[in-house]
Amino acid sequence: MNPPAVQRHVITETPLGFAGIIYRSAPFRLVEILLPQPQPDGLRAQLQAAGAPEAGQDPNALAVARAIRDYFNGRQPAPPWPPWEWLDLSALTPLQQAALRATARIPYGQTRTYHEVAQAAGRPKAARSTGTALAKNPYPILIPCHRVIRSDGSCGQFGGGTQLKQAMLALERQTVAAGATLHAND
Repeated sequence: MNPPAVQRHVITETPLGFAGIIYRSAPFRLVEILLPQPQPDGLRAQLQAAGAPEAGQDPNALAVARAIRDYFNGRQPAPPWPPWEWLDLSALTPLQQAALRATARIPYGQTRTYHEVAQAAGRPKAARSTGTALAKNPYPILIPCHRVIRSDGSCGQFGGGTQLKQAMLALERQTVAAGATLHAND
């Protein structure tokens, strides 16, 4: 029997605070993305609680960190993103997986309603379940659940809080309005 893969983390500083990337190596797998927090101490406590107290330097994890920094600096991660082979969706239900895949297709600077995501996921009557699935999104930013809003146009819930969701949507709108939707690799 193989020993369980060790989880490590990378912390990256963004204009909105410190974000975390939890991963396993050999082969590389993203475990979770932790949204920016104002102080690194709270983030370190979350990393410890998630079973990833040790920092790492995996080149793929560093690439994810760079993509997150680029995002918060007004540059969308270069497509195709996310690299699905890096994500372990096996613990998610088929509805959760379908909702995440549909959400990943929402273009930068645009939004969709929970109902529209449910339709795109092939479950048109599952808007509420889609919202629940997106609340469990382990890969925010890369799978842009912040782009999903309520049918009345309000933000709805977000793991990083409503203010962060509003800030992310505003950042994308400003970037698109400025015509600066360049990809990080351009």
